[in-house]
Amino acid sequence: MLELWHEWNSVHSFKVRVVLAEKELAWTGRHVALLKFEHLRPEYLRLNPNGVVPTLVHDGRTILESSIICQYLDEQFPQPPLLPPDAYGRARALAWLNYFDAVLHPALRAVSFELLYRPLLAALPREELERKLASHPDPARARDYLGRLPENVEEATRVFAAAVARIEQALDAEWLTGAQFGLADVAIAPFAERLEHLGFSRLWQPHPKAQDWSERLLGRPSVIAARAPAQFRFSV
Repeated sequence: MLELWHEWNSVHSFKVRVVLAEKELAWTGRHVALLKFEHLRPEYLRLNPNGVVPTLVHDGRTILESSIICQYLDEQFPQPPLLPPDAYGRARALAWLNYFDAVLHPALRAVSFELLYRPLLAALPREELERKLASHPDPARARDYLGRLPENVEEATRVFAAAVARIEQALDAEWLTGAQFGLADVAIAPFAERLEHLGFSRLWQPHPKAQDWSERLLGRPSVIAARAPAQFRFSV
């Protein structure tokens, strides 16, 4: 039995849902509403002491961290394989996972807070927001919920433009690690989806190979299936 504790608008949750859909795995969703601070409830913190999503529970065993979850699912359910068969190909794919986690996710998170989350959080009095955040296990993440930082958007836009250029340079086949769709493409799928969602699609235009890759990626059935349903999707 596969249970995924996730938030529909979380980019890390998104990439795990792509893997589940790509492998046509049946799973039970446990929605964790981040803007209702359900990830800070004691029962969830017992499951995931980091207070983040997603969390996978497979036959009663808990797996944390989205990139590790993706690799776990690929090993546990090997068809269709998402990692290349050769060591160099696997290294390239894992490098894209790391690039998303280390570089793209912080920038996406900053812009998402400014454009998607902050307007919704504004309805909460400051005192109530601080009280809800007091139990967050990561004070730096908690601070992201407070204050407005317009410079985040400008800095993140530079990160996004550099990422699109990197994708353009890397593409020497249909997908990032060759002729087959794989974990490298899964890693960057949340980036492509969030650029579209936030209105940054113009960044693809100077890079035709990357733009074509993004369009094919966003039209892939597994990526479409991973998107948030309309009733859960935050609007800009």
